[in-house]
Amino acid sequence: MLRQIIAITLKELKIVWLDREALALLFAMPMFFILVMSLALQGVFEAGTKERPVEVLVVNTDGGPLAEQVIGDLKGVEGLTLIEKAGGIPLNLETAEALIRRGEYPLALSFGAGFSKRVLHAQGVSESEKATVTLISDPATHLQLLASVKGMIRSTIERRILTATLPQRLSRALENAAGGISLGTFDSNKEEQVRGMVGDTAKNPADDSVVFVNTSPTGYSSGRRPTATEQNVPAYTIFGVFFIVLTLASSFLREKQDGTFQRLLTAPLSKAALLIGKLLPYYVVNLIQIALMFAVGTFLFDMTLGNGPALILVSLALAAAANGLGLLVAALGKTEAQVNSLSVLLSITLAALGGMMVPAFVMPGFMKTLSLVTPHAWALAGYHDVIIRGLGLAGILPETGVLLGFAVLFFAGALWRFRFD
Repeated sequence: MLRQIIAITLKELKIVWLDREALALLFAMPMFFILVMSLALQGVFEAGTKERPVEVLVVNTDGGPLAEQVIGDLKGVEGLTLIEKAGGIPLNLETAEALIRRGEYPLALSFGAGFSKRVLHAQGVSESEKATVTLISDPATHLQLLASVKGMIRSTIERRILTATLPQRLSRALENAAGGISLGTFDSNKEEQVRGMVGDTAKNPADDSVVFVNTSPTGYSSGRRPTATEQNVPAYTIFGVFFIVLTLASSFLREKQDGTFQRLLTAPLSKAALLIGKLLPYYVVNLIQIALMFAVGTFLFDMTLGNGPALILVSLALAAAANGLGLLVAALGKTEAQVNSLSVLLSITLAALGGMMVPAFVMPGFMKTLSLVTPHAWALAGYHDVIIRGLGLAGILPETGVLLGFAVLFFAGALWRFRFD
């Protein structure tokens, strides 16, 4: 019996060894997944720390010393990196917003004109006359990161304002106390009055002198932050759409193995018509997938969809890219094992790299750059443009163009390697 077991084992090992590409993919798939996920997750708990500081653009239109002092204080805050210039030129509000819209930076901090003067002369002024500090952020910025940065910036500004205004506040309190008390008339009521005057110096002066404004770049939806549903539904929809790669490639392989594909080639139709006819059902399946996923988000979780035509355009381009990748895998895979392994490898690795499993904002810099070579990242950016940032057709044309470029590239590669025999 032992000899029989050994013989069968050796036979199976020879079969496995004959398909070396599939064997290599079995090892490559977990290796690539571990590599990508480990690198991407490095920043999950490090964003906003000394090792992974958050980059914040700074626009200073103050013209006084106080904003410069605050900026100096913020430069010493661990976890923040302030950027005051672009191309060697001090940033203005328009440039900072443009950089955020392009996705190069997540946040910008702006000190309004006359910030120093307004803070130092804020006694009794109206709300409209107070100094303004504006934090501009992409609406798709992760809430935990945004809250952490806002806390660091606000506490630093408040400390500097407290230091700058403390002498005059003390002087004012002492003058009020001296004017309200005379010797021989001191009583418990006066004592309480003095305590109130002096105690007022400990009150946070930023509450009386500064208005903190949180907003988004011009043209983006503002006044709200994305919900978990608005973040997750698009990401997992894209993840699911690319699993069509396995179904599509397996279908081509099965038809080749059972001879159906060869019989279709004998029919009076062009090869282009054959491939389009084969792909069209899977393209429709992808579109139904997308519609169902967004329907769940809308009806069960009250998700906002944004501009309908823009959402449809991104979805059409996404489905084209997914089908193109499926045809490419069908052209590359020679056996069922190769097709299965390659499909799963690409679907999971590209999803992780493209920000479906780990938000791109926590990825190291080179990983963020690498994510741009995946259709997943562009599709997610397009959906976020529509659902979260509130953009229309014109706003999602760049992402749609890139997705269609991926589709053309995948189709071209597939046709180059596809075997019709």
